[in-house]
This record gives sequence, structure tokens and C-alpha cells, in this order.
Amino acid sequence: MVRVEETHLTKRQFEVLRMKIEGKSLSEIAKTLGTSRSNVSRLSKIAKLNVERAKNTMKLMATIRWPVKVVARAGSNVYEVSEMIFREADKKGISISQNYSGLVSLITEALGRKNIRRRNSTKNFTVLLSEEGKVEVFVGSSKS
Repeated sequence: MVRVEETHLTKRQFEVLRMKIEGKSLSEIAKTLGTSRSNVSRLSKIAKLNVERAKNTMKLMATIRWPVKVVARAGSNVYEVSEMIFREADKKGISISQNYSGLVSLITEALGRKNIRRRNSTKNFTVLLSEEGKVEVFVGSSKS
């Protein structure tokens, strides 16, 4: 069994998430923990962010040896990036698991529609492609 100390969550964050999953309200959790409802809300938000970051870390580590990596900066046209991915896949002899519109949809979904203006991303993102044609999209700061 994994101990809380071996995760990216504090004991308090873990308790809040556990009680939320059990169906308890923020007020009930606050009363149980002897704190305010707003503090429970804050702990919950931070815990969810930590869980999401841990998931993304695992996804990223799984892609470390994937042969195609396309880094797109904020302002990049989503359709042009999709074309670049297909060109890179062709160079490596990789058949992508998505068709063109599916790839555009995957990128758009990862970015979130609010982060696309006139086909251009308002955020940096990276698209990785496995030898088997699996696509992963990571949104956020790209330093490579």
C-alpha cells in the first residue's frame, strides 16, 4: 500500500479528496477537520491540481522515447501543426491512429476551445507520436 508521504499530496489534501469521494459536502468536511469551508475548498483545488500533475508526469514519462515530437508555441495554427505531425510521421514511416480531422479534434480538445482563437493556440503545446501511431498532446510551457 502506498503511503500519503510517498505522493504529491499532503495528508490533509488526501483526507479532503477521500471525503469528497465519499460524498461529503465541503461544510461536512470542514466540520470533521476543524477548519473553514473555504480552506477545504482551497485544499481540494490544490489536491486536484497535484493529482493532475502526477498523471501528466506519468504520461510524459511513458512518451520519453517516442520518435516524433512537435513543439508548438502560442500563436501556432492548430491545422498547420496537424499537417506537420503527419509530415513527420511520414518521414519516420509511422501510421497515425487518427485521421486529419481526428488529430485536429484531439489537439483542440487538449487545448480547450477557450485557448484557441481563429485556429491559433493561445498556449504552448507539444504533440508526441509513438512508433505505433498513438498521439499524446501536452499543453503548457514547452521549453524544448
